[in-house]
Amino acid sequence: MLRSRLDGEEEDPLVGKMVEVHLLNDKRFLGKVRHRDRDGITLYCIPLSMIDTLPAGASITGQLSEVLHTLFFPYVNIEYVDIGGEPVGFDTLFSHAFGGEKLEDLFEYSE
Repeated sequence: MLRSRLDGEEEDPLVGKMVEVHLLNDKRFLGKVRHRDRDGITLYCIPLSMIDTLPAGASITGQLSEVLHTLFFPYVNIEYVDIGGEPVGFDTLFSHAFGGEKLEDLFEYSE
């Protein structure tokens, strides 16, 4: 059993992982899990519509600080959660939009 260093409760293995959330309304978000509980998932994320509409050869990396937001997604609105973008991984899937940089580093949350 994994233990949290702060409060002695179990640490969620999904916290800190990159995920893609697919909502029932066909919207998708890419981000890093900050918290998960019985009601839903909290992500530090961007809407994937930004990447889908990015012009060829353009990178979103310079704008990330302006568009990253912490959002809560209730499970009742989620169709499914893609963890890690397997089999190829999110770094490969979205390398064109992030200039080939490692996504986990770009989605670090600064408090």
